[in-house]
Amino acid sequence: MEGHSQKIDELTHALAMPSSFNLIFFFLVSILNFSITTKAEDPHFLYQVCSKYKFTANNTTYQNDIHTLFSSLSSKATYNTEFYNNTVTGKTPSDTVYGLYMCRGDIPSELCGECVENATQRLSTNTECSHSVAAVMWYDECMVRYSNTSFFSRVTVAPGYPGYVLASPTNVTDQQSFNRLLYQTLNQTADEAANAPIGKKKFATKEAAISIFQNLYCLAQCTPDLSPKDCRSCLNGLINSDLPRCCAGKQGGQVVYPNCIIRFEIYPFYRTLESAPAQAPHSNSGGIV
Repeated sequence: MEGHSQKIDELTHALAMPSSFNLIFFFLVSILNFSITTKAEDPHFLYQVCSKYKFTANNTTYQNDIHTLFSSLSSKATYNTEFYNNTVTGKTPSDTVYGLYMCRGDIPSELCGECVENATQRLSTNTECSHSVAAVMWYDECMVRYSNTSFFSRVTVAPGYPGYVLASPTNVTDQQSFNRLLYQTLNQTADEAANAPIGKKKFATKEAAISIFQNLYCLAQCTPDLSPKDCRSCLNGLINSDLPRCCAGKQGGQVVYPNCIIRFEIYPFYRTLESAPAQAPHSNSGGIV
């Protein structure tokens, strides 16, 4: 019995020592934890709208131009660029394709690039979208859009591209008071986003106190190619039309359109602006912000 106890003591002592085996074990656990954390940062798909008008499978010119566009968008998204638009000129006007992406204003550069890459791959392979002459795809972190007609610097709303809404299933207790604070804060957020200086991203977040225990968090953003007036008009439609139908009185809600997005929650869902992608000047031949 004494020998048995001695062996247990030796084993316990060995496990307590920083042996090479234990170090390898802890290293592997660390890698696993890092992998789980990284996976939690993967882009989150929301919705897609693909044109009912399709190009034929033998129209390889337009298809190749789309792939060229997607390659340029994915490439630009790896250079700390939050917004970029580009035109790939075809052999004929009907083969020309226009496209852009926009990442949410608080998203880190690496996640922005991953989101755009995911979106372009999905647009290329998704059976619903792969032969559409135009499409828009939303993730929580970014939006990618292309078309056979130019849409730059124009507000696009339904019926061509219906938006996407997502509401919390839970209602707030005092809906009248909450809605008053919600619309006031969202409109302030929209004003700040729309009035961003030329060449800057049209993005804003605001926080308001619901009570001493609870805060409201709001976000608004437009594609930077819109004028302040068009940006505010786009956000007005979301706040005054779509939001009341889907999300008023809810603890959270999100409405996205091809040119603008709004979201609110009773928990902090956006990052600090210090982690947002860097800015770059605007260019007509491939708009960058």
